Amino acid sequence: MDFLIAYFTARSALSLLALTLALLLAARLRNSKATVPKTLPWVGKPTGPLAETRASYASFNNVRQWLAEGYAKYSKKGKSYIFPDFSGKPTIIIPNDKLRWLIDNSDDVASVAAVHYDLLAGDYNFTSPHILKTLYHEHVVHRSLARNLDDVIPGTWDEIQHAFRDTWGTDTKVWKDICVFDNLMQTIARVSNRMFVGLPLCRNKTYLSNMGAFAQDVILCMTLLNFTPAFTKPLFGRIFSIPNMIHYKRTSRLTVPIIAQRIEDINNKREVPNDYLTWHIKLANAESRPEEATPEMIARYLMPLNFAAIHTTTFTIVNTFFDILGSEPSKEVLEGLREEAERVFAEANGVWTKASLSKLVRADSAIKESMRVSNFATQGVQRKVVAREGLMNSEEGWTAPYGSIIGIDVHSVHHDPDVYPEPNTYDAFRFSRPREGFEAGAGGDKDARGSLGMKNMGMITTSDTFVPFGHGRHAW
Repeated sequence: MDFLIAYFTARSALSLLALTLALLLAARLRNSKATVPKTLPWVGKPTGPLAETRASYASFNNVRQWLAEGYAKYSKKGKSYIFPDFSGKPTIIIPNDKLRWLIDNSDDVASVAAVHYDLLAGDYNFTSPHILKTLYHEHVVHRSLARNLDDVIPGTWDEIQHAFRDTWGTDTKVWKDICVFDNLMQTIARVSNRMFVGLPLCRNKTYLSNMGAFAQDVILCMTLLNFTPAFTKPLFGRIFSIPNMIHYKRTSRLTVPIIAQRIEDINNKREVPNDYLTWHIKLANAESRPEEATPEMIARYLMPLNFAAIHTTTFTIVNTFFDILGSEPSKEVLEGLREEAERVFAEANGVWTKASLSKLVRADSAIKESMRVSNFATQGVQRKVVAREGLMNSEEGWTAPYGSIIGIDVHSVHHDPDVYPEPNTYDAFRFSRPREGFEAGAGGDKDARGSLGMKNMGMITTSDTFVPFGHGRHAW
């Protein structure tokens, strides 16, 4: 009897495995039929049966190699090509110097929101499809952050100090081990939420741990859904996103009462903190959007805000830390950064402002250079063609069909020796040396055009050769 049970258990396991593999293959075959211009060449595509499917699987270990091949063979010669993606949805890679053609299209022709909705599994990941369909939280940030930056900076600086004192400490004699990634993810969560929800919630461990876990589980759900056939996603999407809903329920118990009180305070014209909650409520009221101003809805919008703030920022800052600390001691990177920070802080009388932060050109350069050489994204500025008639590229003579994805190769241009000398070397002050040299020049040598050129070397200024977080009106 035991033999029979073991036999049928093994048969069931093998059957389940075979069914799973069949479903994965079916999903990949379905995705590999994604529409792309038939006249464009491919990279990494073999000959023979199931060529596109095989290419999509093989791309997992060949992304940078194939991008480099496409960049040399096509992009640098002003030609577009097709890049197979592990998701099974190939991308049309256009030359970087044609980026303006792409981003000048309106959102009802080539949409970044549609790309993000698909990539981030908007139907399931963020508690409600409404969140990524409206992106009202992005609208609030774009409308409010820049004009309130000087008011936000003091609280941000205070939270940074508290976070590092609580974890790194101030003892300069006794060494301690720090897991940089975990520590900085917690620190970034605290600092970001100082601006989002303020004190004391930004230091609440239950709130922060659930927001951090939510950011991680969004990525997990995205990854799992990539292996899921389309017809099963309504089922598995809800299953895979159960942890996300748990994190939302736990955080909403803390946020909803605070938001409700804030709404009451604003309606009664009481003094309120200058943070995201206030910006969101006031803007929704001013735009007559009551559906966006309920405590529950605002609590939901805090989830994608935290995901964006925690996930990408953590990777960026961790890479910067490692790049700085891994620099040759002879380059005196730490010494140069410390000297600049102490000097500018003293000049600002110990109070950071938008104006004083703009003088940290070495720090700006060190972060920008890390984003260039150690950027985790290999492709960027992606748009999904949402116009039913497609999107025509008249210069090359092809049309991107409805539903296709268009983007650029970020990694290769960031490592192009024709653009960046010694492109694989982390040169912390690559972008600050010209700026400091310009500022040190004689007054008569500084014209308005030159000043603007130096300012455009800053981290937040993107171009067709520096695109770590997008380009154009949707870059952030």
